[in-house]
Amino acid sequence: MISPIISVIVGLGMYFACLKTGFYAQHPVWSIIFCILAFLAVQIIISLVIRKLSNRITAVLQGIMQETQRRIMVKQNQFMRRPLGQEQMIKELEKEQAIGIDQMIKALDLYKPLYLWQPMLKKQVNTMRMMFCYQKREFDQVDVLLKNCLLMDAQSISMKMARMYVNKEDDKALDKFYKRKCFRFRGNDAVLTASVYAWILVKRERFDDAIKALADAKVRTADNPVIVKNWEALVNGKVKHFNNSQIGDTWYALYLEKPKMQKVQQNVRYR
Repeated sequence: MISPIISVIVGLGMYFACLKTGFYAQHPVWSIIFCILAFLAVQIIISLVIRKLSNRITAVLQGIMQETQRRIMVKQNQFMRRPLGQEQMIKELEKEQAIGIDQMIKALDLYKPLYLWQPMLKKQVNTMRMMFCYQKREFDQVDVLLKNCLLMDAQSISMKMARMYVNKEDDKALDKFYKRKCFRFRGNDAVLTASVYAWILVKRERFDDAIKALADAKVRTADNPVIVKNWEALVNGKVKHFNNSQIGDTWYALYLEKPKMQKVQQNVRYR
């Protein structure tokens, strides 16, 4: 909020300076132009400085992510030489991932001094924090953060719908959220959001609504195989054949279902 205030003050300062010197009386149009240019110049300078600082913080986060991936790879190589039980190996890898996520959550505090300068930054950071907490299954914290997030991408929106389902929010709220947030998605983004929405509708036995949602998604995803297969299953009354497993990790990352076979490799996701 500070940057637009400073820009307005500088712009008005230029305007009143023109009034005081008499330049406005002689050249009123140019005085207004100088006022606008001063406003824009301050905005641009502040934006460039904030972007540079944000890039430095992003580099810190990327460094943590890369170090976490390196540690996970080292663990995996150790397991190849000295295999352990699958459950124990998964726990060890998840432990390394959790350490990395904790470090990234802590590093997000570096953005705090920039909140006053960039109005939407706090919501963007809250969205990243929410997604990290979701990975750790800290759902109480996720529900708190979701109230002040900027949900623009398919994964975060799907997380919101998953929490709406788990928290048993009513159908009206769910439908409104899906229509408002997901109508613009195409391709893989539409596959994920439509599949999550349809899965919830099926669980709530709203089969006709699920069929309509998937029919619309077929158009927006160019007849994606997952969407088409689930649509055909519902149309033919084979509800038990509805399955989102082919979507892969992005589906299982919502923790709505468990994969039939646990994978040893766990990937750190960062947005």
